[in-house]
Amino acid sequence: MNIMSKYVKIASIEFKLELVKDPAGVQERVLADLADTLNRLKGYGLNLVATSECVGYFAQSNEQAETIASPGPLLKLYQSFAASEKCHVAGSVKLRENDKIFNSIVFIDACGRILGHYDKAFLVSAEINDGVQPGNGPVVVDTAIGRLGGSVCFDLNFTGLMNAYKPLQPDIMIFSSMYHGGLMQAQWAYQLRSFFVSSLPRFGCGILDPFGRPVKLTDCYSMVARATVNLDRAMVHLADNQVKFPDIEKKYGDEVIVDIPPDIGPALIYSTVAHRTAMDIVREFELILLDDFLAGAIAENADKRTFILT
Repeated sequence: MNIMSKYVKIASIEFKLELVKDPAGVQERVLADLADTLNRLKGYGLNLVATSECVGYFAQSNEQAETIASPGPLLKLYQSFAASEKCHVAGSVKLRENDKIFNSIVFIDACGRILGHYDKAFLVSAEINDGVQPGNGPVVVDTAIGRLGGSVCFDLNFTGLMNAYKPLQPDIMIFSSMYHGGLMQAQWAYQLRSFFVSSLPRFGCGILDPFGRPVKLTDCYSMVARATVNLDRAMVHLADNQVKFPDIEKKYGDEVIVDIPPDIGPALIYSTVAHRTAMDIVREFELILLDDFLAGAIAENADKRTFILT
């Protein structure tokens, strides 16, 4: 990843469940509340906003599913905010493609243009029975702020989908959901070496770092989690690398951050300047990336093993 000290301001919006207690007029209430929340987020200089799966679920019926070619009120609301605030949006929406309906995350750039969409790959039975179509798998969209991937609710239970994202190297995974996901959120963040942004209908949604640690979460005082993260990172293992960290820190001082959690073997190398990337530091000091270290361990053990480990 060669991102050049990419600082990104992110906001994750918690969905208000009280909006849907009365089924009468629920679609109008959800759209109005979303418009109000987005309006209150104006002026913060955000680069990315994410919304919960609840938005598309409650703001649209299947018959009201929108299309990329002909956006309806929900997509237009996302696009208007994105264009006015020069902010990317990862928004929940029901999408129609020909005669098929998908539970989707639409990725919109800072000009209000739709760059692509992720369609929920693993539906629950109620969705399938309701006529929703499962998506075909992982999607990563290149944007001006980094590579964005998507997952929706039930998806988080399937490690095959997570593993399919690994070679795509997302910088930020968007998790638009009705359920929390618990430890699986941290698992996805760590396994993908990516930041993880969840938007949910409950406290505790927000932004995790690539170790799965909370950067900022919603709580009883705030239904929006806002944080600035640095995507210019590289994850390395401590073995054969840790002895070099003092030299790195002495040479570059505040221009580099070496983040070592107390309870796991890797470290994150961050560059805080635009003229030198984290990968430049990796190459200069001949650090071993975590994934390369693990691949080497797999090969080394396979040479000595007399049986196949699956």
